Amino acid sequence: MKKIIWIILLIPFWRLNAQNENGDTYNEFIESRRIHANFKESLFAIRFSTTLPAPVSNGPLRAKFRGIYEMNLSANVRLTHNFFAGLGFKDGLLRLNNIPNPVNNLDLNTKMKLYTGYVKIGCNKFHTENIFSTFAINVGYNTSIFTGVVNPKSEPDLIKSYNSIVIEPEYSLNFAVEENFSIGIFLSYNYMPTVFNPHNIALQDITSLTGLKTSSITGIINFGFGFYYGIGKKFLQRYNKRYNYF
Repeated sequence: MKKIIWIILLIPFWRLNAQNENGDTYNEFIESRRIHANFKESLFAIRFSTTLPAPVSNGPLRAKFRGIYEMNLSANVRLTHNFFAGLGFKDGLLRLNNIPNPVNNLDLNTKMKLYTGYVKIGCNKFHTENIFSTFAINVGYNTSIFTGVVNPKSEPDLIKSYNSIVIEPEYSLNFAVEENFSIGIFLSYNYMPTVFNPHNIALQDITSLTGLKTSSITGIINFGFGFYYGIGKKFLQRYNKRYNYF
């Protein structure tokens, strides 16, 4: 009985030192299989992010509105090693802050809905086989619509839309979950050179704009989570020539 117990205990040590048919150790074989399970770039990829937007430039927009959400979806194709390009669309929502003592106790429910189509170009930088950074820039066009606009003084010719070119650099730090799927931390800056004019929606009639610079460009920081899902042909980040399992 003691001999049987010793044999069972020694089996793992024997397997670690055993050689496979290619003359390599079992340990090396396991390492090769581990490499096979690591993240791989795909020929096609869907990238998605969900973030909380925060206006940081243009005084009235920064002081009077708060971010609710932004959803961002793009379809991308791998161009060369680590470089990719794609097309995307995103929508976001800003809402008027609770303003103390509104005129005539009006129900303020003004919202700014942002819709943006864009072209993306970017690259991935791998820190390990399962952790990588993505740097990208989006260039597109934004159309925003204001809803729930309050006009207590019946201002004429209100403009309830806002349009601008969009330039958006973005960065994400990604952690692989599967060989073609990762999640990560996402950060971007939405730069829109068209100035937001609060008088277009009669904002001056429901809240004071004193001391707020109204001639600044529109800038929004987005912070949240990003996701990558690869489709089609896979490209290895590391190749082990000793084993042809790929």
